[in-house]
Amino acid sequence: MASQNKEIEGVIVRIFGEEYRIGGDPGEVQQVAEYVDTKMKEISETHSGRLPKAQVAILAAMEVSAELFGIMKDRTEFAEKAHASVDRLTKLVEDRAKMSSEPESRVEQSGLEKRLREHSIRLDAPVRLGEESRLDEIEEAPRLRDPSPVS
Repeated sequence: MASQNKEIEGVIVRIFGEEYRIGGDPGEVQQVAEYVDTKMKEISETHSGRLPKAQVAILAAMEVSAELFGIMKDRTEFAEKAHASVDRLTKLVEDRAKMSSEPESRVEQSGLEKRLREHSIRLDAPVRLGEESRLDEIEEAPRLRDPSPVS
């Protein structure tokens, strides 16, 4: 069988003093191998080098897995918050679109608009010089005391 004699292709990496041939993207394989090697060295140093390699490897795998699960949890929470924000924004846009499509007669006027219409001054004819009585009417018209909008 020719396939059994074929040499395994891959990248040779050194992890915790041992060489391994690992297939995959060479840059990525090297980066992962360096990360695993660093983790194993940290764990070994923490235990003063008294743990067997197999135990160091298992503890490193547990630590890397815990990091992965933490990142996955953070990603899920972020995605949920993003979806909630998109849902709120979509609702606001839809509500605004409904308000814009309603006839003006159904849209409630603001308090300021109502007061302006109630206290508006109507001039039936233009004011001309010498028509003091007309000017007196204008001056006696009710004044707006609170021009701020009502919420």
